[in-house]
Amino acid sequence: MSKIIFSDLDGTLLTSKKHVSEGDREAIRRATRAGHSFVIATGRPFESAKRISDSLGLNEEGCYIISYNGAHVYDCYRKEVLLHRTLARSVVEELFARADAAGLYIQTYQNGEILTKADTEELEWYVSRTNLTPVPRADVLDYLTTEPSKMIVISIHEHDRLEQFRTQNEEWSHGKCRMIFSSPQYLEIVPDGVSKQMGIHFLADKLGVDPADTIAVGDEMNDCEMIEAAGIGVAVNNANPRVKEIADYVTTATNNEDAIAEVINRFVLV
Repeated sequence: MSKIIFSDLDGTLLTSKKHVSEGDREAIRRATRAGHSFVIATGRPFESAKRISDSLGLNEEGCYIISYNGAHVYDCYRKEVLLHRTLARSVVEELFARADAAGLYIQTYQNGEILTKADTEELEWYVSRTNLTPVPRADVLDYLTTEPSKMIVISIHEHDRLEQFRTQNEEWSHGKCRMIFSSPQYLEIVPDGVSKQMGIHFLADKLGVDPADTIAVGDEMNDCEMIEAAGIGVAVNNANPRVKEIADYVTTATNNEDAIAEVINRFVLV
């Protein structure tokens, strides 16, 4: 019986140095060669996730990418976009205005570039962790010609300010967008109804795989719905304690110690 493995990137498949361990690489290769599917499921932009997918050689039948926290689904073998959801232009403009009023940094994306109003500490922090190209410019909304799939409000040192921003905008955002933390520093904003859980349901249905044969692995709050939706939900050992609470299984290994290989060996190649 073929299975689908959904893996988050940062803090899960990626080590703290943003690499994929050789142990995890080999386990993924063995799983896909045995006929199972492997899906990168991340909040990162598609272009960033695809670089990692390409580096792992995940371009065979059964390899997919869920990016922007579920707003974009891509078939790596057929090089085909299967799902694409975006934020309305009016919502993007309003979010820039609301973040500015709160004195918070906010960014969005276009063609693999990071779009924001100024070169700040937050931008440098994000670029150092994703290797995407930054395009800071005061006329960012004029430069933005497409409706993006995601925005992020970032505060490196003051998580409480992000919590306050989410709470203050909860009523306004209803029916327009969804706000969720992917780390204490990142408040991600995606189209209403979008989540990694949606990506699991979409792919399982498309591939005709019983949801009971899905395995989801993650470490942060934006992974919770995915972990709960999967047949087996896994938290890596270094995960947020709240994620561990809802998981069916917590790995012995951390993201620096071949956690994905542990999952594959325990639940897939048995």
